[in-house]
Amino acid sequence: MSDMSVASYSKTQIWLHWSIAALILIQFLAHDGMEHVWRAFRRGQEASPGDVPLAYMHVVIGLAVLVLAARRLWLRATRGVPPVSGMEHPVLKLLAKATHFVIYALIFIVPLSGAAAWFLGVPGASLVHVLGKDILLYVVLLHAAGALVQHFVFKTDVLRRMLAFRQA
Repeated sequence: MSDMSVASYSKTQIWLHWSIAALILIQFLAHDGMEHVWRAFRRGQEASPGDVPLAYMHVVIGLAVLVLAARRLWLRATRGVPPVSGMEHPVLKLLAKATHFVIYALIFIVPLSGAAAWFLGVPGASLVHVLGKDILLYVVLLHAAGALVQHFVFKTDVLRRMLAFRQA
């Protein structure tokens, strides 16, 4: 990732952050159709017609997350990101970097493993997908809690930077 330092996130970076977050939230909340179709497939049964469109929606949204995540990572590498607050304890900075690294890794691993299971039938890919999804949930909750602690306890601008559309 780039060492370039910029004053704020771009509108595109902010849009990508919240779009990916919204799509992942949809995936967490509306995955039943995919689970039912996958279970039927694994048992050699026919899926319920009502679940099939939900399964395809899950696939499309997962691929959208992958494409948007690639764009986001490319922007991060080429444009840079604002520096972390100088007020943070080194342990908090390390935790923030580790959390971001895990989130970035999982927003690639989860859709790729799902695609490998769905399209290629790769053994074990569905397990990686489910475990990755579960880990992603907890790391995203940690990420959100960290942003809220930064805002309300440490009174930094970390949360405001991802909410404000300051530049193009």
